[in-house]
Amino acid sequence: MTDMSVSSRQEAPTLTERQWLRRGELLAAARQVFERDGYHGAAVSSIVQSAGLSQGAFYLYFTDKKAIFLALQEEMAALLRRRIYWATKEIADPRARVLAGLRSYFEYYEEYRDWNRLLLIEGLGVDRAVEINHQELNETLAEGFRPTMLGLGSSTPRAAAFALMGMAAQLAYWSSWHKDASPMSPKSLAQVCAGLFLNGAAATPA
Repeated sequence: MTDMSVSSRQEAPTLTERQWLRRGELLAAARQVFERDGYHGAAVSSIVQSAGLSQGAFYLYFTDKKAIFLALQEEMAALLRRRIYWATKEIADPRARVLAGLRSYFEYYEEYRDWNRLLLIEGLGVDRAVEINHQELNETLAEGFRPTMLGLGSSTPRAAAFALMGMAAQLAYWSSWHKDASPMSPKSLAQVCAGLFLNGAAATPA
């Protein structure tokens, strides 16, 4: 993986340490409210109440509900990029790098399952900007995996990287939907996904 820890967005306006703390509290509260109520059911008043802040404090950082949703989406995307980067940074073998990157991805999806389901089912329809953010994340992840695909001998590394991400996304969604009936750990999901991608369905152990 190449370094994906830096967002392509412009840097946010300079905030004091206290302001960053308040902004972080609002983002954490917003994720809980969005996960509980859905995007359309969530209200700014619920977010500030959950954060223990005043409604006036909210508007110091965000213009409206959509603005904090977009900011939260970018924060979560940056977290995923960083996790995959650090999980694969020191691994030279491309097959092992695929497995490590997938495990990091599935661990992230498991930890933030409700958020990821919300983003997929409801969030992408909120606004074109949400869809653009999501596509930018996919583009960044694909670029990060491109050297790995080259190391595997792929003649179409970008397409291969997108194919890998598509498999991972569908497996993560399937696992979250059937979590109670057929639980699979992030490690197991990574092994299955890596096996399917690297070896094909026939060669993947049960």
